[in-house]
Amino acid sequence: MKKRTIRATVAVTAAVALLFTGMQPAMANTEIQTKLDQVREQQVSKQDSANETRSEITELESELSALSTEIEALTAKQQENEQKLKETEEELVQLGTEIKALEEEIVIIEERIEERRAILQERAVATYESDGEVSYLEVLLGAQSFGDFIERLSAITTIAQSDQELLDEHIADEERLHKAKQEVEEKKAKVEENKAALVTIKDELDAQKNELNSLQDDLNEKETQLQEELNAIISDEELLKGQENALEAELAAWEEEQKKAREEEERRKQEEKERQEREAKQEREAKQAAEAAQVETASEPAKAATSAASEPSSREATPSSSGSNNVQNAAPASNNSSSFIRPATGSVTSQYGMRGGRMHWGIDIGKNGRSGDVPIVSVLDGTVVEAGYHSGGFGNWVLVTHQMNGQQYTTVYAHLDRIDVSAGQRVGQGTQLGTMGNTGNSFGAHLHFEVHKGAFNWSRTNAVDPLNYI
Repeated sequence: MKKRTIRATVAVTAAVALLFTGMQPAMANTEIQTKLDQVREQQVSKQDSANETRSEITELESELSALSTEIEALTAKQQENEQKLKETEEELVQLGTEIKALEEEIVIIEERIEERRAILQERAVATYESDGEVSYLEVLLGAQSFGDFIERLSAITTIAQSDQELLDEHIADEERLHKAKQEVEEKKAKVEENKAALVTIKDELDAQKNELNSLQDDLNEKETQLQEELNAIISDEELLKGQENALEAELAAWEEEQKKAREEEERRKQEEKERQEREAKQEREAKQAAEAAQVETASEPAKAATSAASEPSSREATPSSSGSNNVQNAAPASNNSSSFIRPATGSVTSQYGMRGGRMHWGIDIGKNGRSGDVPIVSVLDGTVVEAGYHSGGFGNWVLVTHQMNGQQYTTVYAHLDRIDVSAGQRVGQGTQLGTMGNTGNSFGAHLHFEVHKGAFNWSRTNAVDPLNYI
């Protein structure tokens, strides 16, 4: 009965030890799995946002394409209208030349008319002074001879014909002058009307094109904004993917530790089983020896009984000691770091908080004129999420995720000169991540160090003061 009590106590103690030993890993597993599920949910959300943004960009590009077609058609109309304007202006120039020629002709006609008017006026005056009684018959009858008669008749005929021609030319010039002036005015009016219509069309086309260009600028600006949003979403997706990989690595490491723990437990159980079998065998052999001794030495029953009793007593001490050792081995010390260390040597040159009107989300540790490489190390055990060049200002940077006391932390190491790790790599506390540098948006060699309580995000919603941890 005493043996069973001791064995039961050992078994219960071992079970309790295993229970408490297994609680923290189980909790760690749940924590990692929860974080992993959250990251995957965020990935789905980001993918939905990315798809929605891509759809908006596609619709916008379709609108821009239709708008470009409309602008091209409008531009073609503008070019056609400008060509017509050019032709009209050339026509105006040609018309100006014609008008100038007509005006010169009008001047000549007016001069001829004025000359004829003077001649006709003289004739009228002469006729008036002779009381209008000049008779061609008297002129003919006053001839001195037949030859004189013929000459006078010829002169009268010539004068009459000349007067008629003069009058006809005068009338024709008057009509020609009127027609020329009317033609000039009509051409001027027509060309000016055409030009005014073309100018109106040009103004309308210019207004339409300006409106379309303004709309195109707005759509281009919106497309640029959407593309920037999409790039930010893609960057977040990449970051979430890195966090997912890191958490999967953490989970795999935990499962590997659990596998080793199970194998160790199986080994311990096997050793315990073998020990119990040995004890049972020893007990059976002792019992058989005692019975044989009783049969062979009937005269010494007390001695045989004493010998049989002392043998199990020594064996009872052994299980107790062995069980105690097993209890201690069942709860091995965790090799996870439980507090931060400094990421680099050197003085803090800039602290967490507002700086120059902007929030400084971490601290800066300066190189302070030191020569050679200044190592940058991981402040805790963890997994590298990102390791590479960040064009947004960090330069060469490393992002590491950690688990400490059931809480996830993410640390940022920026402006490195050299990177010594890669994404997905498991690192221990104190593992060198790279060397201090001056890459990215940096003015002098230093380390920019951030601590985030949870997963990293670019909004820095869970950033904390690193000086509270190192």
